[in-house]
Amino acid sequence: MDRLPSGMKNLSLRGFGPFKVQLAGRLDYNTSLLLATLWDYPRSFIGSLKSTNADVGLMMVDKMAERGEIVPDDISMLTDALRQCQLGGIASEVESIFEENMSRNEKEKQEKQEPPCDRVNPSDQDTGAVEPAKATDSKDKQRPSIDKSKKTTGKEDTGAVEPAKATGSKEKQRPGIDQLKKTVGKWDTGAVEPAKATDSEDKQRPSIDKSKKTTGKETTEAMEPINLNLVTIEATDSKAKQQSIIDQLKEAADKGTPIRQLILDTSFRTIDESGSITLHSDLILPFLSTLTMLSVWTEEGRIMTETELTGFLKYGSKSTQLNVLVFQHCDLPSLSSSTEVLEGIQKKGLKVSWVNTAHCLDTSSGSWEMDSIDEVREDCELGVAMFKHWRKESHELQIKMLRFASRNEIPVRMLRLDESYCSVTPDGTKITLRSGQTLPALSTVKIINIITEEGRTIPADEFARLLEFANQSRLIEDLSFQRCELPSTLPASSISPEMGSRNFKVSWLCAGHCFDLNLRTWKIADLETIRMSCGCGVLIYKQCSSHMHKLQTHFLTVASQNNVPILFINLSDSFRAVDDTTGSIILESGVMLPRLSSLDDLSINAKGRELTEEEVNDLVNYSSQCSKLCFYWCFLPWNVPTDRFPAHLCSGKFQVLWDPEYKDKFTLDLASGCWVRQWSLPESLSGPADEPCRATIHNID
Repeated sequence: MDRLPSGMKNLSLRGFGPFKVQLAGRLDYNTSLLLATLWDYPRSFIGSLKSTNADVGLMMVDKMAERGEIVPDDISMLTDALRQCQLGGIASEVESIFEENMSRNEKEKQEKQEPPCDRVNPSDQDTGAVEPAKATDSKDKQRPSIDKSKKTTGKEDTGAVEPAKATGSKEKQRPGIDQLKKTVGKWDTGAVEPAKATDSEDKQRPSIDKSKKTTGKETTEAMEPINLNLVTIEATDSKAKQQSIIDQLKEAADKGTPIRQLILDTSFRTIDESGSITLHSDLILPFLSTLTMLSVWTEEGRIMTETELTGFLKYGSKSTQLNVLVFQHCDLPSLSSSTEVLEGIQKKGLKVSWVNTAHCLDTSSGSWEMDSIDEVREDCELGVAMFKHWRKESHELQIKMLRFASRNEIPVRMLRLDESYCSVTPDGTKITLRSGQTLPALSTVKIINIITEEGRTIPADEFARLLEFANQSRLIEDLSFQRCELPSTLPASSISPEMGSRNFKVSWLCAGHCFDLNLRTWKIADLETIRMSCGCGVLIYKQCSSHMHKLQTHFLTVASQNNVPILFINLSDSFRAVDDTTGSIILESGVMLPRLSSLDDLSINAKGRELTEEEVNDLVNYSSQCSKLCFYWCFLPWNVPTDRFPAHLCSGKFQVLWDPEYKDKFTLDLASGCWVRQWSLPESLSGPADEPCRATIHNID
């Protein structure tokens, strides 16, 4: 937990300012997210904890000080909350740091015997902090102290979260977790894995079957205790870890221990009409009678069937404790033939929320109705994504919410059209979606992100109309494009003086450039935009023009020169050869892609092409500074000469993978130059075998 810089650890810390610096070193992402959820922080702030490059601990400390949850003479709200989250060990450590800093500060004041003055305390100048004035009596009334001699029993022994009480306006600012209706979206945040418990905390948690035999990483995952206030089952978790979490949840439910919230983070596969939930790992999630809130985060754009929605409602109706059911990233239907189920959840009072549309299920009709204005504001802070295959009715609900936001001056952080954009009207006032719905210009949207189908070309006149569509928002900051080709310039008449004076950002993310509205040409983007583009990976298509290829190679070179990590480059049928002189890759357009020192993964997608030994060797040498070189949909020689391979390849982590037709996967043995099969699909799934090559395949035992 100690994440302070080495130079900071030896400082003579004193005062509230230095205490906050030291406290930040004790608040990691998991602890911060638990506290933010407990105190019902805005989802926009919770999302920023994951997306920001800043120190999470410092962000959290600053927010707590702003809200009055820590003040110079009282940190009881914080320590009480940490204990409620079953983090008593951290709470005790924080109390010790606070007492040490503040007592030392008081002692130095007495020794110096300086009269009161208005200038900065010299002891605080070492750290740049100014000693705040002590809280008044009125503030003390708003911050309840902790009776540390009080022994908790009953419900508190179960580890459930009950936020510290507050009075007056504080109660309105920090509603308890019981009032929490939705959690932060998958766009901005990941799942929570709370810090390990101390020995005293283990007694409050379900026991773990430590006789279960696992090895390596799975041993750690399977033995990790869960925090019943916020439990997440991720699709990326190993099956052993998921089984461990399920076992602990079942044990807690069997004992009657409250489970505050469970998040299925893209781990849900299907659910039947009876409410039996199956995960992608084939594990069955048992019925949890003490669960209070269930959040289902699906893969982005997934379409949920009426049977699946009915199954979740039946799951909820079985539980006497479940009162909130949240769906996110998926398309949900209305219910037309589930009268009995609707009557059951209506009597129970179960709220079903659909994040990304700000709608909730009307249990009397089975249709979706607009939620409260606060829910609309939260969804708009999170951002709205409109997916290609969603139902026309779902897009209608989203448009209804966005129009409501514009009328009520509610800012929309981002509008993402994920392959749902079809066309824009000649006057630039409306966009037609693929579902057939019409999206009007919005006055309060900040960022518009248009993701087209791969390789689409947007001509100059259409590009100009999209600029006009964005210009009609008084809050517009950025109009960005992905997966498409844009024109190199625009006529002067297409940019109005008013638009030119605003000069909002127009980003071509897949090319790493921004459009200058005054000069009507593309220029290299700032490093922040380049970093974002490289973090998403870069696809270079064969059908794109040499102009776009030049922009892409330019920004990738700038990224490499500035040590910006490039997640991957996928050459989609755009690889021609490797230049003998420079070692650069020659694209089909003739543009040269130089060696990139910050590239992590190079993928060659060359459908139906047969690469020679020399070409494979050249590509291995080109990508020798990467961690991985992948070949897809192409035919390769079964033996690759290794005499030209750099000497460091065999001793490092570099891998060469080959997936000929998404049936088999091979790894190149860098010592022998032979391909070794990693796995293959069963014959029932792979169909008739092709014979692109004629050598024997070596299997891995």
